[in-house]
Amino acid sequence: MNPFFTLLDPEFAHNLGVSAAARGWVPREKRPDPSIIGLEVWGRKFSNPVGLDAGFDKNAVAVDGLLALGFGFVEVGSVTHVPQDDNPKPRIFRLRKEGCGFNSEGIVVVAKRLGAQHGKRKLDETSSSIASSNSEIKHGGKAGPGILGVNLGKNKISEDAAADYVQGVHTLSQYADYLGELNKVSSQNGPEESANQTDGNKLSS
Repeated sequence: MNPFFTLLDPEFAHNLGVSAAARGWVPREKRPDPSIIGLEVWGRKFSNPVGLDAGFDKNAVAVDGLLALGFGFVEVGSVTHVPQDDNPKPRIFRLRKEGCGFNSEGIVVVAKRLGAQHGKRKLDETSSSIASSNSEIKHGGKAGPGILGVNLGKNKISEDAAADYVQGVHTLSQYADYLGELNKVSSQNGPEESANQTDGNKLSS
């Protein structure tokens, strides 16, 4: 598959990968992780320490498919307060650099999507519940078998970064096991984000 993807535009290939994961057109890891590689952080049990960082699934469209690949956690985002289409294209480059920026559908869209996924997951768990050993260690969190993180970002046109983050925490924390980048408002993805280091220092103090 790799030679095929190298012939495609990088952003198209990226979106194709996200769409494939969202539709379940990716391999599913059915073997349980060895208990020796499991770990617990802040009360959350990770089946393994290998995860997918924010930037791949920016709008939480493929959480279940990505977790099914075998990741111990998946972090979506960055999610901005309101929708924005960030850096102009071309903005994804192979190997050398990545400059997509915080192009995001916004917290309302992402919250609705995560809420629908959460409801479907709970329904599936209820309908297929089977008595299991009480001694069995259950890994995972709000995303079922895996840990779900949400990475928050500020809009480049925002005049109040703190308010953006407060709204993001209030709206998305009910669906996430952890929230990322709360003390790192700056980003090298674009000039507007890079200029916001001062705001980041204020938030982290």
